[in-house]
Amino acid sequence: MTWQIYTAISVLGLSISIVLQRILLRGGRLNPYAYAAVFQGMVGVLLTIVAFVVGINLSGIEAVWQPVLISAVAYGVGHVIYAKTLQKVEASAFSVYFATHAIWMMLFGMLLFGEQLTWLQAGGALLIFAGVLTLVKQPAKLLTDRGALYGLLTGILFGIAITSWAYVGRHVDTLSWAAVSFLLPVIVVFLIRPKTMRAVPEVFRDRSTIWKLLILATFYGLGSLAMLYAYSEGSLSVISPLRQTGIIVTTLLALIFISAERHSIGRKLLAALLCFAGVVALVI
Repeated sequence: MTWQIYTAISVLGLSISIVLQRILLRGGRLNPYAYAAVFQGMVGVLLTIVAFVVGINLSGIEAVWQPVLISAVAYGVGHVIYAKTLQKVEASAFSVYFATHAIWMMLFGMLLFGEQLTWLQAGGALLIFAGVLTLVKQPAKLLTDRGALYGLLTGILFGIAITSWAYVGRHVDTLSWAAVSFLLPVIVVFLIRPKTMRAVPEVFRDRSTIWKLLILATFYGLGSLAMLYAYSEGSLSVISPLRQTGIIVTTLLALIFISAERHSIGRKLLAALLCFAGVVALVI
């Protein structure tokens, strides 16, 4: 397949997964730590099965053990905060908060690789924050809005995680690394909160929840794997802006399939468009 198809699969798969996660997590019924462990474990197992069928190959991973470790920790903690965020904010809003990870990726590029900040990128960062403020009912109280704070923290953690994840993906077999990258964070979750092991069985008590998790893991796994393949096949400068259409796609899917989110539609669409424009400005 071409990088264009991989990019489209990535956008659609990850957008659908955010909406499914909001449906699963709203109301706070699932323990976020147990959910993060089970969800990542399911995606990891599915990808590992495919990797073994194709031929798993992790040669060279020892040479990039530092970004591997950073990726595992950031994804482990990040998915817990990710779950906490989706328990408190709507999927149509989450995509905007999550998009702030692009700002952190830009800053990490400046700090680690000596990249230069352009006026266009500075303007893009301001547009993203404008999108975030558009969503908050009382912008002056942004720092006291727990859902918004969780969303912004998710952006920081995933900015770290995606940067290191993509770096490892350039040095190790794509499919094999994708599988391992979902299994390692499960260990991290259990290490930072050991009692999570006792909460895991509760996730499997409801048969409908298990099926939803399997469907979710499939979409998320496909989206993540397609993203890695797209970056390995095509140009980063072209693919990155195209992937940001996921901000708008997620917002539209949430408004279509979650009736409870069909309010303040104009404000949500404006926030998504501001954020989309900002992220594109960061990566072009």
